[in-house]
Amino acid sequence: MFFFPYISANYNILIKTALISTLMMTAGLASAAEITTLRQSVDYALNHNRLLEANNSAVEQASAGQDMATSQFMPRVDLSTGVIRTDSPGNYFGTKLNQQRVKAADFNPAFLNNPGFINNYQTSLQLKMPLYQGGALWAGRRQAGHHTEAALFNHSYMQQQVIFQTIHSYARTRQAGSAIHAMETAVSAAEKRHQDTLALQKRGILIDSDVMDARVHLLRSQLKLKQANNAYAQAKEELQRVMGLDSTTAISVEDEPNLVITTGTLNQAIEKSTQFRPDLKALEQTYQASEADIDLNRAAFLPHVGLVAGQEWNASTATLKSRNSMIGATISINLFSGGYDQAQMRASRAKEVALGLKIADHKQQIHNEVTHAWRMLDESKSRHSSEREALKQSEESLRIKSLRYQQGLAKTSDLLDAQMQVDTTRLSSIQARYDTTIAQAALQLATGTLNIEVIR
Repeated sequence: MFFFPYISANYNILIKTALISTLMMTAGLASAAEITTLRQSVDYALNHNRLLEANNSAVEQASAGQDMATSQFMPRVDLSTGVIRTDSPGNYFGTKLNQQRVKAADFNPAFLNNPGFINNYQTSLQLKMPLYQGGALWAGRRQAGHHTEAALFNHSYMQQQVIFQTIHSYARTRQAGSAIHAMETAVSAAEKRHQDTLALQKRGILIDSDVMDARVHLLRSQLKLKQANNAYAQAKEELQRVMGLDSTTAISVEDEPNLVITTGTLNQAIEKSTQFRPDLKALEQTYQASEADIDLNRAAFLPHVGLVAGQEWNASTATLKSRNSMIGATISINLFSGGYDQAQMRASRAKEVALGLKIADHKQQIHNEVTHAWRMLDESKSRHSSEREALKQSEESLRIKSLRYQQGLAKTSDLLDAQMQVDTTRLSSIQARYDTTIAQAALQLATGTLNIEVIR
């Protein structure tokens, strides 16, 4: 099984710099009066999608965790101050000794047993420095670094998902808009057919059933027009939600979505996915973090060495007098913890095994996703070509039947069936066109290479 090596801090900085640059380049869109193109829509979504913004906190948390792990290498300095008042003989004598005010009279047994009260203002400055923690500090830093990289990769994949959702919603909105225009034309044609049948009925050429058929056709066309309007409204609302569109920014879905996609072969697409899928990289980083966690738990069985230094001042008034200093080293080792450390190590190893299996399964899942997306794109291209040809054929069939109808050689029902076939095929052709655009974006998402640059 192949795992990506630990990504350097420089790469981490490059990713963050790229994210900041993207935000700066597209910040002006927030105040734009109107969004008119697919590229502008994706730009806006990358900066205003609510779930993507919420995910920024996960990246920040991971970055803060890395800083916290790094801080463990630094010395800790604590400053404290306080005051006590006591008449405890032991505390009294010790306090007076720390204040460097012991006199010969203080050794009188009667005084030692009943010294009275003493005030002590103590200010303390203490430094602690870890020298060796069994490798725990380095393991913790590695673990935090891998978690940060995993968060960045997950955020990158979420950005690609937002791009896809925006393209999908934009294409569906355009599809619904095109369907409205198509059905408006169909309703106009149905109204004319209905009026023509009424006129021919009055002349005694057609019977009542012909008028009824024309009326039914008109009603069905009007219903499809209403459905198209509802579909447009719903698709646009979904697009606005994905984009995180605010009330001050309008959107006009007039730009025809056009993606620049280099597909190559299926094997090339699968190979790309193993190289570029951010979610796979994130999982691999999490696996490496679990390896560091094992080293972190192993440190519990090794000795810990630390440096301690301190300085304190003790005085009967709030001043810095009678300085006392201390420096030393501490060594500790865990001899017995009731089996806690062994259990922790077992849990870490089990987590590592589980993550390894998840990575293997995720690779298979990505393989299936790429294969499915490849088939859907191939199918949508074929369907688009087929529907365009079917539309040409159905339009020609309608033209011929219209001529035959005018010559009295075709029935009204035949003409209406031909007209309905044209209307249905036109809608299918429109859907097939936008299905192809969505399938292109889906393949890019499956390979982990979807970005704003694919939008022409």
